Amino acid sequence: MTIALATLALYGVLVAPSAAAVLSVAPRDRLSELAARVGSLLAFAAAVTLLALGANGTWGPYLGLDALSEVFLVMITGIYATSAWYSKRYLRSVHRPFLTPQVYYALLSAFAFAMVFTLVVSDLGLMWIGVEATTVASALLIVLERKPTSVEAAWRYTLIASAGLTIALFALILLYSTTGTLNAFALAAHAPPATLPIEMAVALALVGYGTKVGLFPMHTWLPDAHSEAPSPVSAMFSGVLLPTALYAFLRVYRVLGTPVPSSIQYLVLAFGIATALVAAFLLQRQRSFKRLLAYSSMEVMGLALIGIAVGGVAIYGALVLVFAHAFAKSAAFYSAGNVLQAQGTTRIDELGGLGRTMPWTGAGWLVAGAAVTGAPPFGTFLGELLIVVGAVQAGLPWVGGLVVVAILIAFLGVNSQIGRMVLGDARGPPASAPRRDDGAGLIYLNLAVALAVGVASLAYLSPAIAHAASALGGAGP
Repeated sequence: MTIALATLALYGVLVAPSAAAVLSVAPRDRLSELAARVGSLLAFAAAVTLLALGANGTWGPYLGLDALSEVFLVMITGIYATSAWYSKRYLRSVHRPFLTPQVYYALLSAFAFAMVFTLVVSDLGLMWIGVEATTVASALLIVLERKPTSVEAAWRYTLIASAGLTIALFALILLYSTTGTLNAFALAAHAPPATLPIEMAVALALVGYGTKVGLFPMHTWLPDAHSEAPSPVSAMFSGVLLPTALYAFLRVYRVLGTPVPSSIQYLVLAFGIATALVAAFLLQRQRSFKRLLAYSSMEVMGLALIGIAVGGVAIYGALVLVFAHAFAKSAAFYSAGNVLQAQGTTRIDELGGLGRTMPWTGAGWLVAGAAVTGAPPFGTFLGELLIVVGAVQAGLPWVGGLVVVAILIAFLGVNSQIGRMVLGDARGPPASAPRRDDGAGLIYLNLAVALAVGVASLAYLSPAIAHAASALGGAGP
């Protein structure tokens, strides 16, 4: 019975978003919206079922799950569901959209399906196809609002991400020529010797998939794409697209087994530290609040990569950080979407007094800003704390010190800017659009999940994340 239910849930998590994408082309806007909303909820229910069952194993030669993929599935389908529900409110404020609601919802569901597909396949080649498909499905979503800057951002995103994934493809070709297989589960269970070709494959995968993760210096597409996309799409970009690309790299990284060769460990560590520090400093100078949030996501991905490289309890911390950040950052982008709808601008220097004019959104944005930058007791704080502890335990206190520096700089930069917009005096001309707090419920729902990860770890989620960490050679706290 359990196996049958797990099989049904596995196919359900694949069919729900793909069916939603097909049904969203219905001739009526209301039917398209309904298809996306129902499909997202069914996908989330199937993902939660898989996590609750602990359905580890393979289904045929190409499908497979373990604790790592199950945790990521819940995260991705959760953000997909809230973005699908938030989209109706956002689309109402878009004048002369480039995409019809039918095409928008179809692409949103196809985007989610590509990420889910990446997580449930056991073949590294199919994972690569899934990550590439996310580019195809999401690029058009960036140009919804028909702005020249959006078109430029979409082209930059497509070209840079595709170039990076070409490098990742070379990594897989090298790996296959050395091992004779691309089955991620078989390679993890029987890690090949860490020869030079294997290490080169992992290094190429780091650069290739790291481009889609937004690692420095391959990050140049990220702030433009995340800031120009509609807010519900930005939530999926920052919350779950970056972790999906990170997941694909982790599957290649796991081929090395444990202990990871020091050359690769320090290479991953260098990319993580550079990304976290560069993003923390760059976000200080941002004039657009959506670009501010985009650089914050880049900083978090850098911290997560540091945790992966350090190993041990830091891997557990990295997974907690990524999971909690997804829900907190989506709440921040929904808040940003409400502000953009009401004020008609993303410029920080033109905004102020939002706590009085949009009290629910303003309060939610303040809390979301604290959550994404690691304020206690949110799950992001727990994750960052465990990364620092793991670095000290691994005999790398200097790494822990750099992590603390990046966290503090990012915390001050993000929260000072949001604080001025919410609590400061009103600035700029009066808004032409009515001030609304639509979607505030979704903001607080996602913040509650980020809080629960830190306070209670959602009951079953703690052992689930511990099992996911062990799949990467890490350990729970």
